[in-house]
Amino acid sequence: MTRLANHPRRALILLALFIGSLVFLALMQAPVEEMSDRDVGVIEFELARTSEKASEYYALLGDEGRDEAQKQLYLDFPYLVLYGLFYAAACIVVAARAAERGMPRLARWGRPLAIAGLVGAACDAVENIALLRVLDGHTDQPWPAIAFTFATAKFVLIAAAVIYAIVGFLLTLRRPASPSRTSQAPDPGAPAGA
Repeated sequence: MTRLANHPRRALILLALFIGSLVFLALMQAPVEEMSDRDVGVIEFELARTSEKASEYYALLGDEGRDEAQKQLYLDFPYLVLYGLFYAAACIVVAARAAERGMPRLARWGRPLAIAGLVGAACDAVENIALLRVLDGHTDQPWPAIAFTFATAKFVLIAAAVIYAIVGFLLTLRRPASPSRTSQAPDPGAPAGA
């Protein structure tokens, strides 16, 4: 993580991860629209939770809708890797910017929230596996509950990483980097005063 924080092209690395994420997001659009045409939203499906709701969505999707939903989930696997790396990298870069600007309290949150972004993406993978089981006709428990639990955890963890990255970046815009701090190769995950 420290290597990325100090990398001279860290902004380009972030941009590449962001663009990669957008590519897979665009590829998922057609399957998502097909699901919506059948009155099943992706988030509704992820958060079905009960066997009754999972059975209802399974029936609404029909064979073609279930095929499209499976396509969306398979495309989501590379997407979640890219967005997980993007959110983690964004938190690390914001923490490095904060350290370079003498904002140790803000910098200290970078590493845990970078990990939150990665764990959120891992939760998305578990959720996808559970949803694939539901799409195979296993609408009984535990699959809908597993999907719901991991989707909820994903949303919370990713939201925390995104809020940190955005708010942290905006806060670091207001303060210039100190030349002495940037030459010291700060570790944004180090405790204050270390």
